[in-house]
Amino acid sequence: MDNRQESTIKSLVTNLNEKVGNLFKYHGEIAKQLFLTDGFNIEGRVDISAERKYLGEILKYIPDSLKIELVDEHCTTTNFHEADFSTIQHANIFEEDNLIMTIIVYDVEDEMWMFRWNHNIRLPEKHIYFHSIKWDVDYIKPEIVLMYELLEPTNYHKIPNYRSVLDALSYYQFMTLRTIVGDDRINQAVRFEKRVI
Repeated sequence: MDNRQESTIKSLVTNLNEKVGNLFKYHGEIAKQLFLTDGFNIEGRVDISAERKYLGEILKYIPDSLKIELVDEHCTTTNFHEADFSTIQHANIFEEDNLIMTIIVYDVEDEMWMFRWNHNIRLPEKHIYFHSIKWDVDYIKPEIVLMYELLEPTNYHKIPNYRSVLDALSYYQFMTLRTIVGDDRINQAVRFEKRVI
């Protein structure tokens, strides 16, 4: 990542934290970093997660210089008038051709968060995240981050530090993850990570 792109990402994160920080939670690598070390280092693409009803408000604070792609199960579009916001799975934010942020959309019904890949898997929404007092940000719990990463249909193997996150999970967190994704996916990710290291 070059200095300009890093500066753009940091500026975007600062702006979103200041303007709509209460409407989203950090996801992906940053969530894992916050869980493991209470660190908040922006060193590449940033993933955040937001309830569907807040997506439009968050997107208002993405600078016009960046390209926004709305993605659902069937298509990707940059035209907000064509998009059906009720089916958007995530929004990708690009600087030129470089993906710098993904906003993962989740649904809530009767105050229950629903897992995107299976709406029968539900948790009270207030139980899907932790809060970092040091950084004053919310972040998705690691077992939920891993649910998304391990069940994502494309290239979940590219994401590092599964072993350290798995080792830091409580028994309840690990059993929740294991019940949802299964032993095979967990073991496959750990084996792949060992080969890369």
